[in-house]
Amino acid sequence: MNAAAQSNHGFRLPLIDLSNNLTRRHLLRRGVASQNYRLNAMPIHLYRCPNQAAPGQARPVLLVHGIADSALTWAAVLPELADIGPVYAVDLPGFGLSGAPAGRCSASFAEMVELLRTLITDVIGRPALVVGNSLGGWMATRLALDAPRNVAGVIMIDPGGALLDGAPSWQDFVELARVKNLHSVRRIYRRMFGQSLFFKLLYLDQKGFQALWLRKPVQQFIDDATEEIFLRSEDLRRIKTPVGLIWGLEDAFLPEGSFEFFRDNLHAMETLFLKGCGHLPQRERPREVITFIHAFAAKLASMN
Repeated sequence: MNAAAQSNHGFRLPLIDLSNNLTRRHLLRRGVASQNYRLNAMPIHLYRCPNQAAPGQARPVLLVHGIADSALTWAAVLPELADIGPVYAVDLPGFGLSGAPAGRCSASFAEMVELLRTLITDVIGRPALVVGNSLGGWMATRLALDAPRNVAGVIMIDPGGALLDGAPSWQDFVELARVKNLHSVRRIYRRMFGQSLFFKLLYLDQKGFQALWLRKPVQQFIDDATEEIFLRSEDLRRIKTPVGLIWGLEDAFLPEGSFEFFRDNLHAMETLFLKGCGHLPQRERPREVITFIHAFAAKLASMN
């Protein structure tokens, strides 16, 4: 049983595990490689789709998932981006098939951002277009601020990390993320996905979804998050890297004001605001996300 199939609380995730295994097999049949590395003293897993771009035109793409998720969230998107360049979808430390630092169940936010930098320098080998959802978008933003030479561009998809009014702004989110009961699970469903018919299928495995959130890497990240790692409006305004923003307008998962925070403070080169879409556009509206990423990559190429 893989890491996605067993939580640190001992719960089995039968339906979610079945879905993940089928998705993984589908990717492998499509020629996507499953690769393991040791980076920054951590065992890290990623999926890699070989480059299909014309010679001399390849732009690497790095896909970064959100909290309580894995690289498989990009399954519908990953193979369709290979004509931009080689595509990498990483399992963050403690998530998916990746391990955590020795003797620990999770990595800190700073360690995960540094892991992305190492992945770009040591594995990808050149600046990448970094696409991140939720926590992944937050990390991609921080990477663009701290290591701009490693980042050719950033596309944020419903990114987290807006400081807003500080800790009180996030209190309701923290309480919800504790998933103390199945009522909390159903609240997360409604806030993440609105009335999406596709995600109503998740109701078939509410306990499995709860177990994903109760895993130690998730809860430890929530426990350890401090205001120092959050993004302020001035952070967004000083990003020099080309930025794109995708937002599902039915997303009520992040604290109120998050959308306006990013919309109003980013100097976004391109935006896509999706009506009727929730927190995971890459799963809910993959075709539109793929089209946006292609257009953004083409605009990057024209700037060089």
